[in-house]
Amino acid sequence: MINSLGENNNFVQYCKPVFTSQTQNTVAAKTNEQTSPRETTNLIMQYLENQARNNVSSTYNVSTPIWTHAFGNCDNMKVLDSSGNLVQNVEFKKDGDKLTEEIFVKCVNGSTVNKTIVNDGNKKSMTLTFKNKKGEITGRENRTYEKLDKDNAISVHNGKTYKISGLSGDIITVEYNGQKKVIDLGKKIQPTLDTIENKPTNKQISQTQKEFLLNSVKKLSGDLILKFDEEIDQMVMLDTDEYEGFYRNDNGVRKFKLSQKVRDDMTFCHELGHAINRIDSEGDNENKVRISDNKDYAKTREIEMNNFRNRCKNDDIIKPMNKFIYDDFIKKGYMSYEEGQKDGQDEEFAEMTGFINCMDVDWINNRVTCMLQFMPYSTQIIYKKNQELF
Repeated sequence: MINSLGENNNFVQYCKPVFTSQTQNTVAAKTNEQTSPRETTNLIMQYLENQARNNVSSTYNVSTPIWTHAFGNCDNMKVLDSSGNLVQNVEFKKDGDKLTEEIFVKCVNGSTVNKTIVNDGNKKSMTLTFKNKKGEITGRENRTYEKLDKDNAISVHNGKTYKISGLSGDIITVEYNGQKKVIDLGKKIQPTLDTIENKPTNKQISQTQKEFLLNSVKKLSGDLILKFDEEIDQMVMLDTDEYEGFYRNDNGVRKFKLSQKVRDDMTFCHELGHAINRIDSEGDNENKVRISDNKDYAKTREIEMNNFRNRCKNDDIIKPMNKFIYDDFIKKGYMSYEEGQKDGQDEEFAEMTGFINCMDVDWINNRVTCMLQFMPYSTQIIYKKNQELF
C-alpha cells in the first residue's frame, strides 16, 4: 500500500485519540487534518518531501539494545537495524583515572550524531557533532572545564572563556567578556526540604545536603552557571530519592529541586532545561507558557511520532520513547491527548538541552539515543534554540 507520503507501508496508520467529556470512549481522529499555510513551515515541508522521496521504514525495525558491562554503573549499549547496521551506540572506556564516553546515533533521516565526553581528574571536555546524511556538519558544540585549584576554575564554550572564582565558599564570581557576575549561592538554598508532592516539610537541610546542592552548581561551565542564576530563585533538597529532581514555579518563586542520588550533570541540565523552557511571566503553574509550545516544533514532533508509532514494533525501543510521546497520557493524569503533548514537548526540550550541555561521564538512559534516532528534526529545532540561549 502506498501511503499519503508516497511510501510503501504495510503498517496500520496511527489515529490520534479524541476523548469524550467523560474521557472514556475514543474515536478515530481525522487522519488528514488541514493545516493553514501560516502554520506550515519550510522545515515541515522539507521533512515531508524527504520522507516521500526516501522509504526509511527499515531503520525503524531495530534490535533490542545489546548491553555489555563497562565499569562501575556504566554499561555499553548498541542497537542494530534490520540489516545489521549500527544505529545507536554508547561506549565507555577507562584508562586509570581517565574516563571516556562515546555516543553515536544514526537517525532515521540519515543524519548522524556523535558525542565524546572525557573526564580526567580536574579536567572535563565534550565535543558534539551533528551531520546530515551527506556527511556535512550541521552543528558542533565544544566544551572544556578545568578546576585550577580549590577556589578557581576556567571553562570554555565554543571559544568563549569563563573564569570562575570563589569555589571554596558560597559566593562565586563568573568573569566573561570583561564583565563580572557575583552570585550568592548560599542565599538560593531553601532552609527546609520539600516532599515530591511539592510541599515544604519541617526538616532542616543538613550541611552535607547544602554542600551537595552548592557543588552541583559549582562544577558546571561558566555559561551554565550564569543561565542557572538567571532562571532559578531557590535550590531545594527533596526529602526522598524516589525522583531525581524537577522544576517548579511556586507562586512566582522558581524552584530547582534535586534528590541526593543525582551524581551527573545530565540530570541537572535536564531540569535546568525545564526552567529555561518556561516563560515565567505570570508566575503560576496553571497557565504555563513555554518555548516548546511553538507550533512549528509541535507539528514536526507529531509527524515524527506518527512515523515512529506506525513503523517501530520493538517494545524495548517503544518503552523509553514513552518519555516523549505520552501515549499513556491518561495514566499520567491528563484529560486529553493534546494536554499530554504539551508536557511531552517540554520533556523533549529538557532532555535535548541536557544532552547538548552535559559533560559528565556517567550511565546514560537509552531514551536519549532513541529520541535522537527517531526525532531528528524536532531535536534539531531544540539544538538551534540552545544556540541562541547559550
